[in-house]
Amino acid sequence: MLGILGALATRAVRPCGALSEWRLLRSRCGRLESVIVHRDGRLFFTSQTREGGALFRLDTPQAAPVPVATGVAAPGGLALAENGRLILGFGDSPRGGIAGNVSPRAGLLLVDTDGGGAEPWVRGLGMANGVARAPDGTVFASNDFGTHLDRVAPDGAVERRWAKVPSANGLVVDAAGTYLYAAQTFTRAAIRRVEIARPENVTVHARPPIAAAVSFLDGLAIDHAGRLYVAANGAGQVWRVEPDGRICALARGLSSPSAVAVGRAGTAFGDLYAVTFGGDVVAIVSP
Repeated sequence: MLGILGALATRAVRPCGALSEWRLLRSRCGRLESVIVHRDGRLFFTSQTREGGALFRLDTPQAAPVPVATGVAAPGGLALAENGRLILGFGDSPRGGIAGNVSPRAGLLLVDTDGGGAEPWVRGLGMANGVARAPDGTVFASNDFGTHLDRVAPDGAVERRWAKVPSANGLVVDAAGTYLYAAQTFTRAAIRRVEIARPENVTVHARPPIAAAVSFLDGLAIDHAGRLYVAANGAGQVWRVEPDGRICALARGLSSPSAVAVGRAGTAFGDLYAVTFGGDVVAIVSP
């Protein structure tokens, strides 16, 4: 049944003009959960099955992955900290997410990007599947097996059940720090918009046609123009979402994409990137 629904989803979302090409950078890296391109132009991704759960770094597209932090229990989302370190979620597992609704044990690490180690920062989150940082230093975390988002103040204080978004996964904050966007996984596929100043104000920002309702939306990214990019896991695609909510398929034929990252112009990683549950790191090149 899931295969049939996935096949329907692959054609339900119109392409973004000519489909982008994608090329494989690395393969067989384990079950990959998240990816980000740092301000310094290097790419980082997490594997839940290598090195006991690990964060890896690619210095160039041709380079071998370098382990930056290992032994991370179920690594989850990634975000950039103000001081150049990375914020890395842990406790991102189905069991942890289900238990996290009543006994939250997930949290956040601060990681030195050059391999200088990881230090605990926050505990008591539901899952830390998706992680996003606002311009004022506030961090948000999601639980795709839960009903609410968690909020972490810049000083590390946790506010549980801050906003209600069932099965939220990938998270991003807009450049102005006004809205938080959340992709939903185990509901009808949609991207919700949360007004940060009024978290009770949650609206549907984008929703694909009903034929793509079971697309298992996963990781989320945003570019300088406010366009969103979402990994449509069940459809094997990466979608682009315009600021007005229009959706189109940017790339097809990926094997269970789990997260996307916008590159940095002028660096070795200037394209769009995706990772998959099958262990691939790919570059998506616009036509």
